[in-house]
Amino acid sequence: MSSSQDSQAPVIVLLAEDETLVRMVAAEMLREEDSFKVIEAADADQALTVLEATTNVQALVTDVEMPGSLDGFTLARLVRQAWPHIGIVVTSGRVRPGPRDLPSGTLFIAKPYSLAALVDAVRTVLHPPQAGNASKTSVSMLPAGSNVGQPDTGIGISGGLAQPLPEAEE
Repeated sequence: MSSSQDSQAPVIVLLAEDETLVRMVAAEMLREEDSFKVIEAADADQALTVLEATTNVQALVTDVEMPGSLDGFTLARLVRQAWPHIGIVVTSGRVRPGPRDLPSGTLFIAKPYSLAALVDAVRTVLHPPQAGNASKTSVSMLPAGSNVGQPDTGIGISGGLAQPLPEAEE
């Protein structure tokens, strides 16, 4: 870590994931790799409660399918409207987002995801490209060779590299 990073406050990442083991491993990955401070939430409702009580969350990583009144897509849209400064990463092992599922500037990574894919996605949403049309489209990432129609088993984390999805035709 450089001396300029040492003097900065840690980045606060809110992790909304209902699968306890996946949440624990992902939180630990973020804490160790980039020294992020991670706040864990077991569902979208709990994540909203955290956001309403905490003013310094800078990034949200959320699963799509969770118990409670909201799914991850709805949470992402609510966060984008209420807290537009928060970077958003959506993850799923079963659902691939459609063109209108993700709010502008949101990244999608499929489970199982690698440490590098998760950290890169969080870094990307923290420092989005400043190009003219980059903020008008959502960006999705899937591990190379992934088959979202047939979810992988296990804890949802592996060594795949994330790559951008082809742009959706409208």
